[in-house]
Amino acid sequence: MKTNANMLKIMALATLVLAGCSQQQVLASLEASVAATEALVATLQANGQMSPITAGEIESAIVDLPAAFRETAAELSSSDTAAAMAAKITGYYASTIVALKALPPEAQIYASAIAASIQAFLSGLPPAEATRSLARGVAPTKFDSTRLNAIGIRAAVLGVQVAELKANATETSKAAGR
Repeated sequence: MKTNANMLKIMALATLVLAGCSQQQVLASLEASVAATEALVATLQANGQMSPITAGEIESAIVDLPAAFRETAAELSSSDTAAAMAAKITGYYASTIVALKALPPEAQIYASAIAASIQAFLSGLPPAEATRSLARGVAPTKFDSTRLNAIGIRAAVLGVQVAELKANATETSKAAGR
């Protein structure tokens, strides 16, 4: 249990290192955030790794995260301005960030890596840099569509996994209530 929490913290630190202004760094930090979420979901799927109450709290906090990842991948491939893109993407994660911060301390041990990775990703979005580049006549670099598609696919898989976790938790609580 402690090892998984340490792994998640290491992934969060790696995400912070990757955060920056270039499109490649933005994609790398987004991919790191998806990877941190995948690691947490794998921990949640392993029965007995944490208390059912803690697992349920975390599942509730991250339930919107797969959709946020999918919407982010779609937005990064859009033709919106950098400022509009950053505003939309920040909105995708707002409820998850609030939910992660509201988790009790025993759940935050597991979720802190995801919260840190999301913050690192969001801080790496470069609306001001893109605006300055356009003013100088330099076209902004397009994000790699192959990587964005891969992020979208990983997010879809995460969505299914989180839904299964929630369904299993509901079945378990119904069975325990009998």
